[in-house]
Amino acid sequence: MTNLEMEFFEEFKSVDNICKDIFQSQQGVTEYINQMEENDFRGSRSVPNWNEKYRMLKHLRWLRNQIAHDSGAPELIERDLLELQNFHKQLLKQNDPLAIISKAMRESRKNPPKMRVEYSSFDDYEEDESVNPLTIAFIITIAALLGFVFWKLLL
Repeated sequence: MTNLEMEFFEEFKSVDNICKDIFQSQQGVTEYINQMEENDFRGSRSVPNWNEKYRMLKHLRWLRNQIAHDSGAPELIERDLLELQNFHKQLLKQNDPLAIISKAMRESRKNPPKMRVEYSSFDDYEEDESVNPLTIAFIITIAALLGFVFWKLLL
């Protein structure tokens, strides 16, 4: 295992432990990824670069698995370690993608959108005084039936 792989692996363990604590789960980073998948619609709308962060986190987990299973991580580069360290800092500062969503949800509960005043209630609805076309059709049908019955009686 190279020095870069060892450093990456240790950093990943720290991040994984933080995620285990956050979600009270044994899956850590995997649970974080699962939560991102569950909140994809909201996250992609409220967190800048949501999709890129999601793909990056999956890539970092894949690299960790390559190292852990003794196959090494030939694709591991210094930038991957920097990305992982940056994510670690975001978790500690509660500035990670899921924390941003959580903050936005708390804010929306504190300040719910106000109802627009121009909407009227159903009680204020005034019925149109014109006659319903179905009513006219019904009356014509009844008149025709009565006319037919009287015509048959007269014959």
